[in-house]
Amino acid sequence: MERGKLLHLRAEKKKGKFRLDINLKMEKGFNIILGPSGCGKTTTLRIISGLERADRGFLYCCGRVLFDTEKNIFIPPQKRRVALVFQDNNLLPHLTVRENIEFALKKSDNPLDLNRMAEKFGIKEIMNRFPHQISGGEKQRVALLRGIISNPDILLMDEPFSSLDFDTKYSIMRMLKEETDFDIPVIIVTHDPVEAYFLGERVFFMKDGRITEEGNRETINKKFKDLLHFQ
Repeated sequence: MERGKLLHLRAEKKKGKFRLDINLKMEKGFNIILGPSGCGKTTTLRIISGLERADRGFLYCCGRVLFDTEKNIFIPPQKRRVALVFQDNNLLPHLTVRENIEFALKKSDNPLDLNRMAEKFGIKEIMNRFPHQISGGEKQRVALLRGIISNPDILLMDEPFSSLDFDTKYSIMRMLKEETDFDIPVIIVTHDPVEAYFLGERVFFMKDGRITEEGNRETINKKFKDLLHFQ
């Protein structure tokens, strides 16, 4: 379902000596925030998800105001229809793969078809296994599907591939690009320009709490051509 996605975030946040001050406009599809550790990437995701509050600013998406400090509006995380995928997959160890994914379905009134998506994600054969019985790559595929299955308005990924080996990482990224047609803003934070190049339709370069530049895959290619000799 085409939902005319456009996300607009304006946020200021002070945390000790660190200050976040950003103005982001993002469209549907892959939006990459690329920057070093400690530059504010995860804080940005937490503000979008509602896990942290901005000192000043607003967030609009899908025709909804998720927060606006001037109007004293703050929609709590559980009502934002935002899914967050972490670096460590956070699967519940006492639940099977199917039960882990179905846990996310409880929060959705318009979920995607589980069996069809499980086949797309290549995990149909492991649905009755427990997390300790599957590989790291399979766990991350499950975590990604658990985020997507609820059919959120925004999908956030916090360094989702950093713990995976090279082959598994690019297998999953290729699957995301080829098998999943996102009509929502997907925001991925990473410090790895190779990941950003592979996935990025739009790239936002971040440093010291600010967006310093916006670009695309060609921008990454120019900045990091020595790292991208594999292409």
